[in-house]
Amino acid sequence: MRTRRGKAPASPEAIARLRAEARAAAADPATWGVDAKSLRLAAQGDVAARLGPRGEVTRAHRLDVFDRLHARGALSDIAVGAVRRLQEDIGQLHRTGLGVRDFAPRVDMQAQPGAFAERRLRAGARVQAALDLAGPVSARLLRSLCETPAISGQNLDWRVVVEIETGERLPDAQGAALRAATENLAGAYRLIDRARGRAEA
Repeated sequence: MRTRRGKAPASPEAIARLRAEARAAAADPATWGVDAKSLRLAAQGDVAARLGPRGEVTRAHRLDVFDRLHARGALSDIAVGAVRRLQEDIGQLHRTGLGVRDFAPRVDMQAQPGAFAERRLRAGARVQAALDLAGPVSARLLRSLCETPAISGQNLDWRVVVEIETGERLPDAQGAALRAATENLAGAYRLIDRARGRAEA
């Protein structure tokens, strides 16, 4: 009769290595994830979370003014898409070269040494082109609302920003000014895409 042999016991060195790896993972904020209980607090009311089958948070992001106005029907899908496109380029423009991926091994396989700087320059040119076409008032407002969070991670009181940039103090007028700025940006991207389509034809 055959007996099943169990796994050989782990060596003390292997056990110590596994414990050290577990301690390192527990100390790394990138592995912590989001606590589902904390998201139920009133202070986290502006965080949208997607839960997995066991109730764990699989994705979470803090809603900004554009999300909130879009949810109320005050901003169109096209306008919000234009803002996200601008935010992506602004994020690329202000991204540093010290991300986690930059520590990956590279043995004579790096593309161009200046590729990172080139990506930032192209992103800056796209931001400038879109904002130039959106108009000066819209450009100032959108840059203030999108650039500060990208640089510092701070959420701004959008009404204060609108008042500073446009002089509008009435709540309805502030919402209208922001809506106009996003629609101007969407129009700017339509012009850019149309010009690019003609250039590629």
